[in-house]
Amino acid sequence: MSPFAGDGDLESYGARSVSKRIQILVAVVALAVIGFSLGLLAILRVREAREFSQPHRVVTYGGTNYILQLTETAVGKTETGCVLIVYLRLQNPNPYDLTLNRNWFVLVDYGKSYYLPSTTGTQTELIKLPANGVLDREMLSFTVPDDAFAGTVALEAGWNYWVLVKDQDPFDMHLRNGEFRSFRRSRW
Repeated sequence: MSPFAGDGDLESYGARSVSKRIQILVAVVALAVIGFSLGLLAILRVREAREFSQPHRVVTYGGTNYILQLTETAVGKTETGCVLIVYLRLQNPNPYDLTLNRNWFVLVDYGKSYYLPSTTGTQTELIKLPANGVLDREMLSFTVPDDAFAGTVALEAGWNYWVLVKDQDPFDMHLRNGEFRSFRRSRW
């Protein structure tokens, strides 16, 4: 007679042991896949943010160079429609002061509608860059209709120079009046 209570108990113990090992193996594989997916997503988000904020050498209508870098966009809802705020880092590599007209920065949506930045409130009509200087957070504010974000949105920053602000995917987030969302990439 076996020292075990029965041969069936030994077989069920072995089956439970194998079953437990399989469960552990499945859990480890699932955690590895989840970790890999999260890592890949993080890498893609960082890459999108780098592409969004890459510096652009722009030529003004008078032929002067400056460097523009998108740092952030904010989308909000107001009573009159939507507001898009584009934050820029502007750098003047020239040994002389540079004055940019705010109306040179034109926003264009997917339907080829053009929008000029607001010059009310704290937004003056001229942006002054000191010689060899930097403006770290210049703001351009645009009032646009609700359907302006159904596709690509770009910013004309100089003589025939366009910077992608938003990709072709429609913006389907519903914002309440007074609510804003900010993004550091073109996919929003």
